[in-house]
Amino acid sequence: MPKQFIFLKPITNILLKSQIQKDLTNGKKQFLNWEAIEKIAIIIDDTMPVNKSVIDKFCIDTKRYVEVYYVELNSKQCTFADWQCFTKKHTTIFNLPKQLYLNKLKSKAFNCVINTCHHQNLFAISLQSALQAPIKCGDNTNYNQTDLIILKSPSSTTISYLNDVIHYLKMIK
Repeated sequence: MPKQFIFLKPITNILLKSQIQKDLTNGKKQFLNWEAIEKIAIIIDDTMPVNKSVIDKFCIDTKRYVEVYYVELNSKQCTFADWQCFTKKHTTIFNLPKQLYLNKLKSKAFNCVINTCHHQNLFAISLQSALQAPIKCGDNTNYNQTDLIILKSPSSTTISYLNDVIHYLKMIK
C-alpha cells in the first residue's frame, strides 16, 4: 500500500476480513487429490521476476485447465494479453480489487486456487478469496482463507513454489 495511504490500512483490513467472511460462507471446503483437480487458478504478482514462458510451460505440463491472474498494481497497462492482469485501474483507494472485478471472479469455478504472492499482498488475498474453489493454497495464514498452507522460503521463486504446491497436492489421498 502506498505510504500516503498508510492511515487506511486498518479500514482495508476490516474490508478484506468482511469480504473473506462472506466468501467463506458461500464456499464448500474439501481437500482434493491431484487426480481430482481439473481447473486451477494461479495468482502471481510482479514483486518477483516472472518468466512467462516458464510459467506457461508449467501450466501446460500440469495437463489441466489453468488461468493465471497477474497482479501488477504499479502498472497502468496489462503486461500479458493471455493472462488476467490487474493494474492500477482495477483497484480501489484501499488497494483492493473493485467490486466489479470481484463479482466477475465469483462467477468462475475452479477446483484449486494457488496464491503465489507474498502474504502481505492484500489485493492477491482478496482475489484468492473471491475465486470459487474447494481448495485454496498459499502461504497466508492471516485471514484464514487458505486451506493448504505451504510456506515459501526466502529464496523461493514463483515456479519452485508452484512445484512445491503440486508436490503436496499429489500427496493428498
